[in-house]
Amino acid sequence: MKLKIWTSLFLVLLLAVGCSANEEKKANEPKKEETTAKEEQTQTSEPVQNKELTKKAKEEKGVLNGQVYTQNGMAVGTLVLDKKVSDADAKKLAEKYAKELKEEYKNMKVNVQAVRGGKNVANITLD
Repeated sequence: MKLKIWTSLFLVLLLAVGCSANEEKKANEPKKEETTAKEEQTQTSEPVQNKELTKKAKEEKGVLNGQVYTQNGMAVGTLVLDKKVSDADAKKLAEKYAKELKEEYKNMKVNVQAVRGGKNVANITLD
């Protein structure tokens, strides 16, 4: 069971990295001279986990595992859901975290994916 969860999480992360390929083009554009420390941290190719939102996501009912992080100028959320979570509830959860990420990272593209049983059941992207 744990192997299945980790495999699912890996697949979601792999999808997120693939989706961020377009962001690399934008990252190569000239940057503004004034950037905050938070923005500089999020422009790196290494993922930077948002521990507070990750913890909050994992505490949600029906969420088995998850992670919220920034990478390549993009805010990403992954949710691994219990099989009992309906498609509608999965979409609501993904939308909820997409909105929260957009509030916290206003100048970034946001992508939140929810996986249940190894299949992507919700994929929310906000520009």
